[in-house]
Amino acid sequence: MVMHRPPAADGSYALPRSDGLPRAADAGAALPATGIPAAGAPSRGPLRTAQNRLVNPFVRRLLRSPLHDLLSASVALVTVKGRRTGREVTVPADYVERDGELLLVSRRSRTWWRNLSGPGSAPVRVRLRGREWEGAASVSSDGRRVAETLLEMAAAPGRPTGAARPAWARDGVAIRIRLERPVPGGPGAQDAHGLWRRWFLATLTGEIAGFTLPAVVAALVIDSARLGPLAQVFLLILAGAGEGVLLGLGQAYALRGALPSVPTRAWVRATAAGAAVAWAIGAVPVLLGEGMQAVPWPLLAVMGLALLVSMGLFQWGVLRGRVTGAWRWIAASTGGWCLGLAAFGLVTTPLWQPGQPPALVALIGLLGAVVMAAAVAAVTGTALVALVRTGPRSQRRRTAGPTE
Repeated sequence: MVMHRPPAADGSYALPRSDGLPRAADAGAALPATGIPAAGAPSRGPLRTAQNRLVNPFVRRLLRSPLHDLLSASVALVTVKGRRTGREVTVPADYVERDGELLLVSRRSRTWWRNLSGPGSAPVRVRLRGREWEGAASVSSDGRRVAETLLEMAAAPGRPTGAARPAWARDGVAIRIRLERPVPGGPGAQDAHGLWRRWFLATLTGEIAGFTLPAVVAALVIDSARLGPLAQVFLLILAGAGEGVLLGLGQAYALRGALPSVPTRAWVRATAAGAAVAWAIGAVPVLLGEGMQAVPWPLLAVMGLALLVSMGLFQWGVLRGRVTGAWRWIAASTGGWCLGLAAFGLVTTPLWQPGQPPALVALIGLLGAVVMAAAVAAVTGTALVALVRTGPRSQRRRTAGPTE
C-alpha cells in the first residue's frame, strides 16, 4: 500500500536526487508515438545529443560487462520493441525494485516509453544485475500515480532524497515492470557443473595469489630483530586482509553469473574482513610467544573455531536475504577451511625440515597452499551449487505466491 505524503510548503514532493549520472530512464531513441500526448516537444540540445550518443552507449556496454555491478544496483537495461518499426531499442533506466517489480519514472517528452503505453501491459526484456529477464510493463501518465511512484522510489533503503516541484508529476510518466521469468540460456544462466568449475578455478587462483602476500610477509618479519611483536602482528593482519581481497575478487567473478544480485564490493569487503580476523587469531602466538603455553585449552578451542568460522560468517552477511538457506554457507565455509588447513598441514609438516634453503621452504609452502585452496574450493563450490539451485529469495517469493 502506498502512503500519500502531502507536499512541502513550497509545493514540492520528495524525489530521488541525481547520483551524478544522467537520468538514464529518460534516455532513448526517437520512437513513434502511441497515443499518449507529450507535455512538450523533446529537447534536441547538445546535452541530450551527448547523452544519447556518448553516455548511454557507455552505460549499456558497462551493464553488459562483468563489471556491471558498478552501476547495476540502481540502473537496468530495458529493451522495448517499436510498435510501428518492430525495431528493438535498449535504454539504461534508473530503477528501484520492490517485490519483483521495477519502478521507473521518465519525462513525457521522452519517446521510448510510448511503445509500452496502451491498454494492459506490454512485453519487455530487462537486464537486471547481470541477468536477463522477461517482463511486462505498464505506463501511467496520471500525475498522482507518478507522484506516488516517485515517493516509493525515494523511500527505498539507501536511496538519497531531494525535492522536485509538482511539475515532475505533471510532466512525467510512471513505469512499472513486473519481472516474470529469466530468459532461458541468457546472461547469468549457468548449469551446475559449469558453476562448480568456474567457482573452483576462481577460488583456487584467488587463494594461491592471495596466500603469497602473508607468506612473504611472514618470511620477512617473523623473528625480525628490527620489529617488535605488535608490528609483526599488524603486518601479518594487513597481508591477510590483502589475501582476502584477492580471494574475494576471484570468487566475486564466479558469483556474477550465479548470483548477480551479490555486489562485488560487498563480497570483497566481507572476504577481506574474514581473512583479517582469521589472521589476527592466527597471529596470537607471535604476540604471546612462550606465553601461549599458559592459555587454557578451552580458550584455544574457541579461538580455533572462530578462525575457521570468520570467513563464512562475514560472507553469510552478504548472502543473507539474497538466497534461501544462506546460513548453510557458514557451515560449508567452515568445513572447507577446516579440511583445507588439515590438508596443508598433512602436506607441509613431513616435508619441512630444519636447515632447508629458503627457496625450498617457499616451494613446499606453495604446494601446501595449492592443496589447501583446492580443498576449500571443492567444498564451498559444492555448497554454492546447492544454494543456487534453491533460487534467489526474491524469485522464490514471486513463484511461490499468486501472480502479482
